[in-house]
Amino acid sequence: MSNHKSNSLESKTQFSLPFRGALRSIAVHFPDQVRTNGWWEEHYPDLIANAREATLAKVWANFQPETASIYDQAIAPYLKDPFRGTVARRVMGPEDSAQEMSVAAGQGALDAAGLEAGDIDMMLVNALRPDSHVVGDAAFLVGKLGLRAPAIDFESACSSAVVGFHMACDLVSTGRYKRILVVVCCTYTRDIDLSDSFSWFLGDGAAAFVVERVDAGTGEGLLGAHTIPTVSTCGAFAYELEDVDGVPALRIHANKKKAGQSIRDGSERFLRECVDGALSQAGVSLSEIDFLICNTPTAWYAEFCANALGLPMSKTIDNYPEFANCGPALWPNNLHTALRRGSISPGDLVLGYSVGSVSTASAVVLRVGDVAVG
Repeated sequence: MSNHKSNSLESKTQFSLPFRGALRSIAVHFPDQVRTNGWWEEHYPDLIANAREATLAKVWANFQPETASIYDQAIAPYLKDPFRGTVARRVMGPEDSAQEMSVAAGQGALDAAGLEAGDIDMMLVNALRPDSHVVGDAAFLVGKLGLRAPAIDFESACSSAVVGFHMACDLVSTGRYKRILVVVCCTYTRDIDLSDSFSWFLGDGAAAFVVERVDAGTGEGLLGAHTIPTVSTCGAFAYELEDVDGVPALRIHANKKKAGQSIRDGSERFLRECVDGALSQAGVSLSEIDFLICNTPTAWYAEFCANALGLPMSKTIDNYPEFANCGPALWPNNLHTALRRGSISPGDLVLGYSVGSVSTASAVVLRVGDVAVG
């Protein structure tokens, strides 16, 4: 087990404050276009026929289900499926943009909570990747949403939503801010080569949620959190500038030799270290958790997390088959669905976890109150 001494000292100071950050509302927005496996079967039949030699098979290959690895056992049922468990993806159209999806999600979170733009004191924005490079999309979203608050771009890959929730809760707990809007967005499919099987497991989407300051005496809100770097995955995935039909364009690529292996080797360690740290800060045990919300970058990830933690699948949710890997939108999409279905109720103790390659892994423990679902 990891040493959480420094985190425990920080938590005593942080959570002795009179305020906490709590989830007030959440909304999601996905493109209308749905691309199923049949699309590749129709347009790229040779790619399907040679799937064993394609990128996706190379990334998720050489796993040994007969070993003691919980990760290997979870992936085993999908190794004969060329699509590795993906059924459908939401895909951006030519007129879609990161900013438009972010605005739709952000406005949805405001509307669900019955809030006006002037009720927000700060906005935290992540897009993987944004429409505006270097300076990011935050300032543009302020204008489009009609906010009068500062906005800050941040980036932690697929962990951005959990990290954004953690940061927003910490900021409002100081009393400096009352409400923070967190917006995350994923635009993977505009940077992929459709003739590469790596495109099979990527999708697009956006999500947003409002974090509000509450009295710590209510018992609601963020109780504990722990975030670590995933440095061992550096080089697994990368954006590269390429010539596409005579025009420079970004393309996302997976390192066939490193991507799957580095994720496999670090997954259980990342999960246990983050969850142990968050539970320790919160002062609760795993047996007290009512529901697990993890991000689901692969078809087997929810099952892997549940099995590794000794939780039944009835205590978690998995939107991966219908949405694929939509990066930072994964975690809030699962949370949104669980709340909408009534799988999570006011007063429930929720464990959140997200892993991001070339970024961070993060876990949070929160007591859920009345959350408006947009």
